[in-house]
Amino acid sequence: MRVAQLAPSYHSVSPLFNKAIYSHIAWLANGLVDLGHDVHLFASSDSETKAVLHGVSESLSKLNLPEDIARYYMLLTISSCYAYARTSSDIIHSHFNLLSSFVSQISDVPTVTSVHSPITDRTRPLLEHFKNERYISFSLAQRKQMPNLNWYANIYHGVDTALFAFNPDPEEYLLYLGRVTEEKGIHFAIEAAKVTGMPLYIVGASYPAEGYWQKHVEPHIDGRMIRFLGEASFERKIPLFQNAKALLFPTQADEVFGYSMIEAMSCGTPVIGFANGSVAEIVKHGIAGFVVNDVEEMVEAIKHLDEIDRMKVRKRAEIYFSVEKMVSGYEKVYKRVLDDETFLQRKRDENANMSSDSLK
Repeated sequence: MRVAQLAPSYHSVSPLFNKAIYSHIAWLANGLVDLGHDVHLFASSDSETKAVLHGVSESLSKLNLPEDIARYYMLLTISSCYAYARTSSDIIHSHFNLLSSFVSQISDVPTVTSVHSPITDRTRPLLEHFKNERYISFSLAQRKQMPNLNWYANIYHGVDTALFAFNPDPEEYLLYLGRVTEEKGIHFAIEAAKVTGMPLYIVGASYPAEGYWQKHVEPHIDGRMIRFLGEASFERKIPLFQNAKALLFPTQADEVFGYSMIEAMSCGTPVIGFANGSVAEIVKHGIAGFVVNDVEEMVEAIKHLDEIDRMKVRKRAEIYFSVEKMVSGYEKVYKRVLDDETFLQRKRDENANMSSDSLK
């Protein structure tokens, strides 16, 4: 197949980039190339990929452009993709929630769209105009944000299980890895860790302007029980996952997916997550960790971590959340789209022939 991957050009696409959308696109494009497909990636010109790269500019985050000019460059990436695909691609896979839909409806090349960002009240009325496009969800929970979209397929994210290698012998610490912001519920993880007496490592970017950091996190950091390690590079976070007794995921948001959960699971590290969004889909309760409702249940789950078989945690990641599983899922979806298009075109041709015959 000739596949065009269309990515936002705000950051570079790279397998080792820490922002999930950009590493996700990189693994997908590379995996499709490895399967023998002709893949063209439309992204920033400093992206890293096995696909043929088409870039109209460096990462916009590096260029410090006014917002309106940056948006024009983003639109240029989209229009370049559709102009190329008109004669040279079988299918376009867009990783824009909305912008590419303004073009896809007037293109003869079929598009599938992955919805990477939460659907908000601001974008919902616009998406309503494009609700019949083909959308791919990352969890069934994600679909609840806008059930009337044409959810064409559900494909879970994948992680490189060779990079996130299994470790059967963790150290005695708990891990939180993600944005340090109120909706992520880090204060619940801190409370649970203190009750159990197990050290908690907090890894991620803080946002002092919000005030949450100063009020709910910083006062508890003592360098012993509660440690703040700041942001971690892709390479640095792997041993943090591998050596953790468990990943705590006390999210208060309706998570679309939650990459850190499958990164931990690939290492054999169980996840203890609050039952919001996709958590219960990803974490099989009692097998890959525990799905809990409050701090009290999180404390109890921490006490029972030795009952979790880390090899079974790893096996769940291999079966459901590997890069290979993810790429295979997209390959099947592309084929289904093209089969649908062939069928519809045949029906259109048949109807046209019937109309022509009736006029004779």
